[in-house]
Order: sequence, then C-alpha cells, then structure tokens
Amino acid sequence: MDSIISKILRTIFIFIIMVSCKSKDSKEPIGPNIIFILTDDQGYGDLGSFGSETIETPNIDNLAKEGVRFTDFYVHPICSPTRAAFLTGCYAPRAGFPDVHLWGSPFGLNPDEITIAEILKTKNYSTACIGKWHLGDEDVFAPNQQGFDYFYGIRLVNGTQKFENFSVPFYRNDSLLTMRPDHSRMTHDFTEESLSFIDRNKQNPFFLYLAYTMPHVPVYPGENFRGKSGHGLYADAIEEIDWNVGRIVEKLKAEGIEENTLIIFASDNGPWAGFGEQSGSAGELRGSKITTWEGGVRVPMIMKWKNTLPAGLVYSEITGVIDMAPTIAAAAGASMPDDRVIDGKNLLPYILDQKNEKKPHDVYYHYAGTWLQAVRSGKWKLHFARPEIRPGRYGECAGWHTNNAGILNEDLLFNLETDIEETKNLASEFPEIVQELKNMAQMARDDIGDYGIKGKNSRPTGSTYLELIDITQYPNSEYARKVEKEMLTEMLDFQRKRFDKLSNSNKPLNSQESEELEFYKEKLNL
Repeated sequence: MDSIISKILRTIFIFIIMVSCKSKDSKEPIGPNIIFILTDDQGYGDLGSFGSETIETPNIDNLAKEGVRFTDFYVHPICSPTRAAFLTGCYAPRAGFPDVHLWGSPFGLNPDEITIAEILKTKNYSTACIGKWHLGDEDVFAPNQQGFDYFYGIRLVNGTQKFENFSVPFYRNDSLLTMRPDHSRMTHDFTEESLSFIDRNKQNPFFLYLAYTMPHVPVYPGENFRGKSGHGLYADAIEEIDWNVGRIVEKLKAEGIEENTLIIFASDNGPWAGFGEQSGSAGELRGSKITTWEGGVRVPMIMKWKNTLPAGLVYSEITGVIDMAPTIAAAAGASMPDDRVIDGKNLLPYILDQKNEKKPHDVYYHYAGTWLQAVRSGKWKLHFARPEIRPGRYGECAGWHTNNAGILNEDLLFNLETDIEETKNLASEFPEIVQELKNMAQMARDDIGDYGIKGKNSRPTGSTYLELIDITQYPNSEYARKVEKEMLTEMLDFQRKRFDKLSNSNKPLNSQESEELEFYKEKLNL
C-alpha cells in the first residue's frame, strides 16, 4: 500500500515539475498583426459595399465580403477627436481632445494618455503611424512620443480649402522632410511606406495605423487616377485608396500572413459638404461633417480577420471608434489601462458569439466638441433642442461647431430603424422615451461634460503653453497672434509662387489648376 501511495506521489511530483518547466520554457502566444486604415472625410455612401453606384471600390468591398460590415458605427463629427478616441478608447472630450486645434497651436494629445500603440508595445509589437496625425504639432505630442516606433506623414491637417492653402510640415519620425509636400503623391507614398514597414516586420507582430489624408480637401488624386472614375476628383481619390488597399492585402497574401492579420477600415467622420466635386456623399443619411446628424457621425467600418471573424457578416448593433482600442488590445492579448475610465468595448465577443443577445452599448453619446448634442439608445436617437446659436469656445467647441449646429426649437426624437433619414419627429408621441434619453444624457454631462461644463472624469488637454490656464482664450493670446502672422505670411508667399508657376506653365492646365489660378487671382487681387 505504501509503495502504491509513494508511486502516486512520485507521479504527481514529476507532473508538477514538468508543468513548471513547460511554463518557464514556453513563450507567450503571439498576437495577430493589426492594420487600422482610416480615410479622411469619406462619406457613408462612398463605398460599393455601402451603397455607392458610382464609385468603384472592389478591394475594400472584398474586405466586407470576407469579413464583417458594421452598419451603425459612430465617430466624432470632425477629424482630431475621432483620432483621439481611436487611440485612447474614450470619447474625445473625456480624453482631453474634444476639438481641432489651429495651425501652430501649442496643444496636443496629453502625453499622460495611454494610446493603443503604447499598450501593444507591452506585447512586443512593432508600431507605425503613417499618414495624418493631427493630434498636436509640437514634438512632445508627436507619434514617436505616443507609442509609435515609426512615423511618416503630417502632424497637421492637409488643408481647409479646395486648393493647397498653407504649409503642411512633412516628417519622417521627428525629422522634417519638407514644408510643402506633393499632395497628389500622398496616397501612393503612404502606401509605399506601409508596404516597407510590413516587409521589415513580417516576422514579428506589428501594428500599422495607416491614416490617409484623402479624400479631405484639397483633393489631389494621383496622376494615374485623375479622371479615372469619371465622377470627379473625390471619386478619383477614393478609387485610388481602394487600389492601394488592394496592394496591402496582396502583400499580406504574398508574405503568408493574411490569416494572421486583423484589418480594420473606417472613416474619421462624414463627408465635408460644399466643395463641389471634392465633396462626398452620406448616402441616404441626413447631414455631413461637423454635424451630429447621422451623415456627420455614422461612417463605413469593416473588419476582416480571415478564418477568425465570420465572413460576410453584417453587424447592426451600435458600435463606435471608442471600441477600436479595446478590441485591438483584446486581439493582441493585452489589457486596457485600469486606472481611468475607458468608454469603449471589446467587440470580438459580440461578433464571434451570435447567440449573445447582449449589445456593446446601451447608449452612445454624440458630442460636437464638448457640446453634447444628441444621444442614441437602441433604435432611438434624440437631438436636444438648440434654440440659439452658441458662441464658439476654442479648443472645446469652436465656431465651426456652433455656427453649423443650426437652430432646433424643440427636442427631436427619431426611430432610426424606420427613419434613417431623421425626418419624422416622434418626441410628442413618445415622451417617456425622450425622458429616458435625457436621463442618460445627464449621466454623460456629469461624467464627461457638456458645453462649458467640465465632467468629473474628463482629462486635460496636453499643452506646452502652461501660463495659459483657460485654453478657450488662446485665440486672444500674443502667442496665437504671432503664429497667425507667421502662417499668413507663409501662405501669401506660397500663393504668389504658385500663381507664377501656373501662369507661366508650358503645358495646358487641368480643370483643377485652372480653377486654382482664378482663385489666386481673386485672393491676390491680380
């Protein structure tokens, strides 16, 4: 009997030793490669897989065919806040970056924020940001200081008019390459850099954040794509992006890493209206960029992870850009920080378990800057009354938000299942729903904030102008006046040089160049 017990104990001891040795020798599982592709100002209706009948996007549509297409995916209504929300997993007002900052301003994404790139570094990922950053111009806010090993692109917006209207410093890491990059080469060059990054890191897990500047104005398609679509510059730019997305997918296939790569495609906000052939379409949705109507905040989103995510799935629950960081972190086996509030959810369990009746979000908040303008829960969306135009508050809710908000004399309640165009106000028919949504909104006001109200869990904007306590007063500061003077001087010098170049061109001008020449004549009073 003793010998039997001794034998059993010996077997158990050997098993424990073997398990112990195995745990010491075994390596941590390697997560998938992750590619997040973000376009700029692309509308909900500007992909074939989302209803476009004019723009051909076979490569992006194929991502949807082989992956998951999200029909109710939300972002902020303007550029920088969406990017802050993506990197932090939080609504932008919570993460201290609720609005776009002006050229040369001393503000950026606070270095105390923990980005998804920094989280992935804990799992030994190589990380790159290629394209548009727009979360701070100064070095302390640059991608290389926010978790990215490699950066190639611009820290600013690429323009605000139909033609190049100010300098756009272009960097490789922290080295300035040029103040005036060729906009027509950006899509091609960003893709080339992405392919090189993949090639350098194909043996190890990598995270590529590819943020195209197109189709944001000024829209400059590559020479091989200008006029190719037959539907204007904007469509040309989208088709160029699609072709380059195809190149990236083919690279993954050629290297044998397609199945081990999670690809996500989305836009940062709705289309910017009012620029003719340089504006996109929100399809049947109401509104556009800068507004919190569906056309401003609902964008196309696709996720493909071959043989992991179901192919051809259409997911219609409420999701948003705040979910991207938690989802990416989970895919990599990493965790989001637990020392702060994170708004986003890991979407993988909801996608993979179709029997799971739980929804990622019971409520989703729509902020224009710090102004909470609307809230959605289930099929219901409530826009709060806006009886007057509010003054702009720089860095929080600037004039581009307040002046474009429009007047709403009453609350507007829409059933998005039957009225995606937001045309039939049901507030008087369902007062209990209105009150329920207002109660949800009050929770957000207390927690995240609202116009002129700081939420108890909102975090500060990064700043190198520490003596300026109230960021909303920046435009009135001596610092801002100095920066504005420098920008206007540089802009005027460029316009004169550009005018001379176009006026003395030895080759016929294309339609965009001809329009640009007339634009400069008016601006320069020539």
